Amino acid sequence: MLPHYLSSDDKIPPYAGKSLDSIVLAIFPVTINRFGQSAGIQTLRGEESSETKRGLSEQWLNWLTGLIEADGSFPNEKDNTLSFYISQSTKNAPLIYAIKYWLGFGKVRWQHSEKMVHFVIEDIPSLTILAKLVNGRLRTEFKYEAYVKWINRLNKKGKNKVIIEPLNPKLDFNWLAGFTEGDGSFFIGLGNSPKSKLGVQVTLNISWAQKHRKTLELIASQFKGTWSYNKTHKFWVYNIKRKSEMKYLLFSVFANHPLYGIKKYDYLDLKRACELFNTKQHLTESGIKLLLQIYSNMNSRRTSVSIKSTND
Repeated sequence: MLPHYLSSDDKIPPYAGKSLDSIVLAIFPVTINRFGQSAGIQTLRGEESSETKRGLSEQWLNWLTGLIEADGSFPNEKDNTLSFYISQSTKNAPLIYAIKYWLGFGKVRWQHSEKMVHFVIEDIPSLTILAKLVNGRLRTEFKYEAYVKWINRLNKKGKNKVIIEPLNPKLDFNWLAGFTEGDGSFFIGLGNSPKSKLGVQVTLNISWAQKHRKTLELIASQFKGTWSYNKTHKFWVYNIKRKSEMKYLLFSVFANHPLYGIKKYDYLDLKRACELFNTKQHLTESGIKLLLQIYSNMNSRRTSVSIKSTND
């Protein structure tokens, strides 16, 4: 069950009262139609009536499923109620509003004490639509098991039964982009290097973190990286540092299968840093200064948008 939400005396962020169209167009200059012919949701038109505002493509639905497998929840409530939610930090609130806009149903709830915002679905018709949208697209064992238990409870309450599709064993890059929105990280590592002319060693990294190693094995089967285990917080990390893999992910995978949330800017920053490496500028004093500038505004330190590549 989700914790305490926005109370009447909490301050609503300035964009929360604006139309969702203006939020999406201002922050996400991309539309569902960019993916071509819509799919998936079109087969549900008769069931959803006017709840969903636009057709959703197969590509976007895979992205959504990836995000759900990272930061979504199919809770098993003790009071036998049914719900679904995706949780993000308040920095990524526009993405939560965009998901509500794109799907055309659900609610947005704020948890200011924890600096979190949640996309929530609680009515049976909308839960059934969501269940069918992600059915057959789930790729991680633990989330799939939670989904199956949740569907079995949903089928007892809803009129339109959901026939559960098997776990999808294939990695999809749109799914990977969505999963990375939640549990991925683009970052620059800095260290002292006496052997370097400038005394600084810079490393570029893409990683994913999960409690269960098996959840990340699908990614590991596609990209060569290294494993580590955080004993303090008890989670696994799969890390990519290899130059060829880094370039493939930055300039091909995520360039063609985009991220939509605030992590997109970390991606653009790391891509720009990789361009500096490709042109050997990281070996110059001016290049190091630019890398330090990029580093200072990434991840939790971000206060503004990315230093964009000239190619973007």
